[in-house]
Amino acid sequence: MNLSGEILPSLLKLKSLRYLDLSGNTFEGIVIPNFFRSLKNLHYLNLSNGGFSGVVPPTLANLSNLQFLDLSSNEFKQPLFVKDLEWMTSLVSLKILKMDKVDFSMVGSQWMEELNRLPLLTELHLQDCGLSRPISSLSSINFTSLSILNSGGNNLQSKFPTWLRNISSITFIDLSSNDLYGQTSLGLGELPNLQHLDLSWNTNLTGSCSQLLSGSWKKIEFLDLACNNFLGTIPTSIGNLCNLKHLDVSHNGLTGSLPEFCKEIKNCSSEGVLPELRELHLSSNKLMGRLPEWLSQLKKLTNLDLEDNKFQGTIPASFETFQNLEHMSLVMNELNGSLPVSFGQLSELVDLDVSWNRLTRILYEQHFSKFIKLEYLLMEGNSGPSFPTWVKFLKNFLELDMSNAGISGSIPIWFWNISFRLDLSNNKLSGNEIT
Repeated sequence: MNLSGEILPSLLKLKSLRYLDLSGNTFEGIVIPNFFRSLKNLHYLNLSNGGFSGVVPPTLANLSNLQFLDLSSNEFKQPLFVKDLEWMTSLVSLKILKMDKVDFSMVGSQWMEELNRLPLLTELHLQDCGLSRPISSLSSINFTSLSILNSGGNNLQSKFPTWLRNISSITFIDLSSNDLYGQTSLGLGELPNLQHLDLSWNTNLTGSCSQLLSGSWKKIEFLDLACNNFLGTIPTSIGNLCNLKHLDVSHNGLTGSLPEFCKEIKNCSSEGVLPELRELHLSSNKLMGRLPEWLSQLKKLTNLDLEDNKFQGTIPASFETFQNLEHMSLVMNELNGSLPVSFGQLSELVDLDVSWNRLTRILYEQHFSKFIKLEYLLMEGNSGPSFPTWVKFLKNFLELDMSNAGISGSIPIWFWNISFRLDLSNNKLSGNEIT
């Protein structure tokens, strides 16, 4: 059922109403009725994506029994907005507050102090709210039960809130794309219940990656520090993150080689290091050295991105054990040799980018024994020398890039039956154009 039209005051006849959910309707820009302030027994109020617009009425402060409030919106034409948050301090029973994409651009500089006066708050969702005021440095923490802080996609232009290290109950932090700057708190690595940390795309945020990853996290599953200014090396203690599923430290200033792990040491109950890891993004750093064998132990890995570093040597034959790998990018490194024939065992691989390395005779017919899902193969800037015959074995293919590869010789007749996008520019090929 999809509701629209006017909300009548006759709703007040429900004297004992405790639960009101009007989410997902099309009220077509009507304002939130002021008479809602008289629903004093409400514990739950959900107006998300309901088509409401205008100012959020401060009279909602009368709902002192409210425990759940969701005003989130995906409507950009006439979004809800708030002028201040002083009224919200009266919602002393509030546990969950969701106001994603509500316009907070007029809110004053004390917004975090005001929210800190909600002692029972466990979830705070303020994503993409147009917040442009810094996060205050709280002298004392009142919302000591806070579990979720989701305030990504604002314009806070703030120093990193070091007080977060004092909230031991917190499980989820998203402060991505907020123009945060300065030093992160090393205490983040000691938060015992933290499962999700996203600080990506703050650019001027800095810290020691080696120190942060040397913390005592036991439950961390998602860690995204991409597009910042984190420095240092990746420590061996990363092997202690037994529940980690997603790691992204791309576009930082990391140096050194990838750590080595002693085979005798098993930090996790499952065999091997990082047994739950699905995604590993290390691109655009200054990492170097050979690709370690332990990478092939990441049995659940689906995405491996080592692009734009200084990795050297050959690609390990043990990479054949990536039975779940779908995406691999090794572009812009200093790798040499050819792809191991064992790569043909990667039956789930969808795209492979090895452009701009020092690889020669990259592929043979044997590679395609199980490449049944491969759709994108990018090899720009590696050397030929002759037109590869394996191209005719490609099935279900969308794109092949062999530009700037030093390929010479004539184009074979079967070439004209190719139906996918093919880039052979800047080579030394000859042959007649088919008409």
